[in-house]
Amino acid sequence: MPRSRPASNPLSFHKPTGQYYVTRGGRRIYLGTDREAATEKYHRLALDVAVPEPPPAEAPIFAKDLANRFLAAQEANWRNPRVTLKCYRDWLGRFLTDHPKLMAGDLTVERFAAWKLSLRRRGYAAESINHYLSAVRAMYTFADDSSILNSAPRLKRIKNERPHQCGSAERPLYTAAEIRRLLDNADVQLKAMILLALNCGFGPKDLHDLKWSDIRGERVTLPRSKTGVSQTFLLWAETQRALDEVRQARLFLVERLKKRGRHRSDDGYVFVTYFWRAWKKDSIAEQFRKLCKVSGVPCYGIYRLRHCASTAMSLVANPHVHRKFMRHSQLQQQVAYTHTPDVEVDTAVEQAKAKLLPSVTEDSGNDHGQAEVA
Repeated sequence: MPRSRPASNPLSFHKPTGQYYVTRGGRRIYLGTDREAATEKYHRLALDVAVPEPPPAEAPIFAKDLANRFLAAQEANWRNPRVTLKCYRDWLGRFLTDHPKLMAGDLTVERFAAWKLSLRRRGYAAESINHYLSAVRAMYTFADDSSILNSAPRLKRIKNERPHQCGSAERPLYTAAEIRRLLDNADVQLKAMILLALNCGFGPKDLHDLKWSDIRGERVTLPRSKTGVSQTFLLWAETQRALDEVRQARLFLVERLKKRGRHRSDDGYVFVTYFWRAWKKDSIAEQFRKLCKVSGVPCYGIYRLRHCASTAMSLVANPHVHRKFMRHSQLQQQVAYTHTPDVEVDTAVEQAKAKLLPSVTEDSGNDHGQAEVA
């Protein structure tokens, strides 16, 4: 029977599919439509070299569907799923609103950069832009890791916006006189909250989590829910007295209700509301705002007391002690909480001069001394 092709040509051509093939063991092995590529695959087969399978075709998926899959998978990794889910929905929602009906595979680095520039032109704050960019990056990293996309764009090439530097003028702190007015006008529980915020750097979430079992004598031990870092703090005498007042008022109220046949319990929480439920952080913030209004003090939020504590600690302790006090997992995190006033920098400059130019400092000191005596 005559051959349908010359002996020098090992490939056969299948017209219905337009592919080249070879027959082995009575079975056809199709090698593709390109003749040169098919010939190369044939020689690799002859040498018993495995022919790599082509990557599976990428199923088209909308960016909105990718966002939903990302949120469903990431929810198990969040400490506070309800709050974090809302944030990511807002951040990714901004991206999806600006890119309606976008296919996930159609986003390019250039298109991502153009979106960042559009956010800047619309007047979004640097912090907001960074949240939007980070959320979209996390979504595409998830798509790459889970093989939803064969080739995800390298969005890390688009850098975050540079946030505004925290300074004493931009982030004012409560002065000692303002703190005193707040303490004088606060009720028993708010007074203890303010002192704990200053003494231990507690935020509203820490005050919500605090239980009587965390307080032992003159010390309190509480892990920070955000970082998981725990620290034992030595309580000031003023803080101990304020907590004793809270305890005594609680016991008196429980006994009075007990005589009326009503049994109430704080479930071990230090700060409870009128309805015997633990204070939520938003409720604490609202009560603090009311206290600021009554005291005639500008309200920067109760969380700013943690900034006050951080700033004071930075002036009296080395960075490692400061980090433990703030219960941060990394050393650089306390930078955002510290607002060193200019007068402290001036004092440090003068002290540095005493070490660098001691003779000049002594002469100037003598001159000042004579002027003051005169």
